[in-house]
Amino acid sequence: MFHRLHWKIILVLGLFLLASCQPAAPTPVPLSTFTDPDEELTKAVRQAQDSMHVLRQAFLAPKPSYVFMSVKVRFVGESRTEDMWTEPVDLLDNVYTVRMVEGVTIEMQAHPDRLIEVSPDEIIDWMILEDDGTVLGGYTLRLEYERMTPEEQEKYHERTGYLRFE
Repeated sequence: MFHRLHWKIILVLGLFLLASCQPAAPTPVPLSTFTDPDEELTKAVRQAQDSMHVLRQAFLAPKPSYVFMSVKVRFVGESRTEDMWTEPVDLLDNVYTVRMVEGVTIEMQAHPDRLIEVSPDEIIDWMILEDDGTVLGGYTLRLEYERMTPEEQEKYHERTGYLRFE
């Protein structure tokens, strides 16, 4: 009997050891054209955060014309930050549960399709795409779009289907 218990303890300890091992860090990839928060970006983030009530209302009572909703979340590491677009799937007690669309390289558990909880202060932008191509919100997208050349803007429209910002 003691022998069987001994093996169970060793097995459990081995499982804990295996679970505590972390995989190697993924190779970083460029995620945004914004490398340093400048004055325009700070203003865009402020606009998004000041209008979060629009996203909240739209999330709780979506219109039939809404095709897609997304929130841009800031992930902060020791030496850098990453801003990623995610898909909100739930809202409870002012905490959003979002589905990762892309993987974050500074937070090991934030890989595609993973659900994570974020508070509104971690959300730096939001957007709603309507079926006519209109984008509501998307303040950092607007800034990025304004900084594009006319050729880049045309390709952007072709890739995204976004026709105008409101």
